[in-house]
Amino acid sequence: MKVAWLVRPSKLHQLCGFHTLLCQNSGNKEQLDSMRLKVGFILLLLVGMSGGLLASDFEDAMDAMTNGEHHSAYRGFKRLATRDHVKAQYQLGMLYIFGKGVEQNTHQGITWLKEAASNGSYMAANELGQIYLSGKDVEIDENEAIKWLELATEIAEQNEGEAEDGCD
Repeated sequence: MKVAWLVRPSKLHQLCGFHTLLCQNSGNKEQLDSMRLKVGFILLLLVGMSGGLLASDFEDAMDAMTNGEHHSAYRGFKRLATRDHVKAQYQLGMLYIFGKGVEQNTHQGITWLKEAASNGSYMAANELGQIYLSGKDVEIDENEAIKWLELATEIAEQNEGEAEDGCD
């Protein structure tokens, strides 16, 4: 059902483009201006709604994880993570690290944690630092650990007072 919302804007855009073409050919400037305003407003609403859908999808995935439905959580986080949802990237990385809902794969987990950290997740950067300090399924690398821990501190200081929901 949610995917249908993502399909509709392109059809709406085609219809509005067709209507605009008709208005241009008929020479009705007022109707054309009115249509442009309506299209802009509708597209703005659709973009806003898609952000709301992403937030709702994240909450659904978090609920699934809380309820022990790790595979369902994995699917939700994976879908969002590929759309650059930072918190989902972090959660997906952690699912791979611990093998919850997916086969344990530290390398894949680190890949997603690096993506999340580079997108501003101090929790992901901190986790990477801890992984390289502990040597959990990787070679201990103090320089790599320091790099990620410093980034975690930098991100946390920039976002002081803002909690990373879903990253506890």
